[in-house]
Amino acid sequence: MTFLKLHVLGSGTPQPNKERWGSGFVVESQGEFIMFDCGPASTYKMIQMDLDPRMVNSLFFTHHHSDHDLDYPTFLMTRWETSLGGEKELEIFGPPPTEKITEKLIGIDDGAFAHDLIARTKHPLSLNSYKRRGGKLPRKLPSFKPKDIYPGDKIKRNNWAVQTSLAEHVQPFLDSLAYRLEINGKSIVFTGDTRPCESVEKLAYKADYLVSLCIALQSQISGTPEAEYMMGHLDAGNLAKNAKVKNLILVHEALNISSKNNFKQAIKDINKIFNGNVIQSNEMTTYNLD
Repeated sequence: MTFLKLHVLGSGTPQPNKERWGSGFVVESQGEFIMFDCGPASTYKMIQMDLDPRMVNSLFFTHHHSDHDLDYPTFLMTRWETSLGGEKELEIFGPPPTEKITEKLIGIDDGAFAHDLIARTKHPLSLNSYKRRGGKLPRKLPSFKPKDIYPGDKIKRNNWAVQTSLAEHVQPFLDSLAYRLEINGKSIVFTGDTRPCESVEKLAYKADYLVSLCIALQSQISGTPEAEYMMGHLDAGNLAKNAKVKNLILVHEALNISSKNNFKQAIKDINKIFNGNVIQSNEMTTYNLD
């Protein structure tokens, strides 16, 4: 029996509230765990959802705003610290400066955590703890494979493939990507942060699932920079309609739209323009996509 799941770690914004904070997702299918973004507390949320960071072999960043990558060092160090050496090498993909950020975090020469890595591979206290957990000495330093990628790139592995496209957000200050994942006979598109644009619409064409930014009700951002560089609920609905997707999953919700009454209004409005299924995502929740 095959299955496909979307684990929503974070579906909020940089401003935390009791319900949402940052962005992070894990797609699970037949033993494959593929992560998209690693926002605040993503690693902790994974543990709470019984997801082992060591099971993730591929991580994709849409862009490097902090609400999408703040937990990256925690994820890297936790995956390595709990490892006994049997996991696959973690592949990390994202727009520049993905490679540079990774080196600045765990580079053994002057990375932010170089002191910790050296202590945990040299000091007898750490080595004894590692041995007690079943590790074999000498303990190896972490080995990760970061790669800067660009619009139009394709990454293909045995059981899945990812296509990238431009996401128009805050260029030229940060590069941003949208992703289309083909896995287990289904297609899932992650818009990341973007305004309505042709490149994302083409990427999402006839996708089974569109995981779309929905920052607020359209009326709440009218006449603001959010309306120019992000998407409100009608933008997300029109994107789903024009791309002819089957299901729309709304993420990256600010507190004002995620309230019960406002979201009921959002669903009502979207249903007037988009005939498919609309889902409001909740943090630390798993959705079956079969």
